[in-house]
Amino acid sequence: MSPTDGQPQLNPSVRHRSTRDRPAKAPLSTEAVVDAALAILKSEGLEAVTMRRVATALDTGAASLYVYVSGREGLLQAMLDRVTATIKLEVPDPSRWRDQLHSLLQRMHHALVAHPGTAALTLADPPTSEVILTLTENMLGILFAGGFDSQDATWTCDILVLLVTAIASEDDVRRSRGRSDDEQREYVDGIYNTFVGLPADQFPIISANAAQMVAGDGDERFRFAVDVVLDGVIARAVRR
Repeated sequence: MSPTDGQPQLNPSVRHRSTRDRPAKAPLSTEAVVDAALAILKSEGLEAVTMRRVATALDTGAASLYVYVSGREGLLQAMLDRVTATIKLEVPDPSRWRDQLHSLLQRMHHALVAHPGTAALTLADPPTSEVILTLTENMLGILFAGGFDSQDATWTCDILVLLVTAIASEDDVRRSRGRSDDEQREYVDGIYNTFVGLPADQFPIISANAAQMVAGDGDERFRFAVDVVLDGVIARAVRR
């Protein structure tokens, strides 16, 4: 009788999977942590970006992340730095400073809109990381190239950043409602119909200017807002 009689026979071609056969986890790094956080931000929103949630996405424990970021606040700052670093800067030129400023602010807006939720990160304490300060330095340089004095330039810079942030935050709210482009146009048409249909004896100005109140796309209104700020500061300086 064979020693193996009565025992299950093993198929030599079948090999149990070893843990060594499993794909190795990508090594942790600051870049990997921020990548995971930005992916969660895009798919689940800002509130979902927690140390625990990011750690789960990276198949590790939350404590492991503290080697790379100081905590949730540090993680959020690293995310904002990553987004800000994508914004191409300008070499200030007095002959075209206004166009340069418009271009820089448009790129800031587009970067924030491309990463929904990051605009809200600027609403707390003013960020002072190197990458944020580099952007601020560039904006101030453009304003100085435009002839702004020190006080006007610094306050104008602050106002323009608030403007970009507010518009990007508004875009985030609109996006969260899930309207398609066609639905957004229908929504604007509905606002127009509301305005134009108001009692003329009670709302004569709104009803008479309904078309102007809903005119222009986002880029046109954005450019107008920036020009209003710049022209106002310049006119104020002339009056002094």
